[in-house]
Amino acid sequence: MLKSLGILAGGIFIGAVGMEVARRACPNGMDKFYGKIGEVTRAAREAFKEGYAGAVRAQPRVPEPTAG
Repeated sequence: MLKSLGILAGGIFIGAVGMEVARRACPNGMDKFYGKIGEVTRAAREAFKEGYAGAVRAQPRVPEPTAG
């Protein structure tokens, strides 16, 4: 378990260093990349909200049984 956590921490560190190197090498490219990521996540969020609203509206309400 400790070995797995060490590998995970090392991977995160290597990824962070790699992103920093890429950002310094091509700052405009990274800004464009972050912009595209924002557009994709915004579109996915809107699609989820629309799909959820459609699914909730499409289900008929079932009356609850009454005691008596």
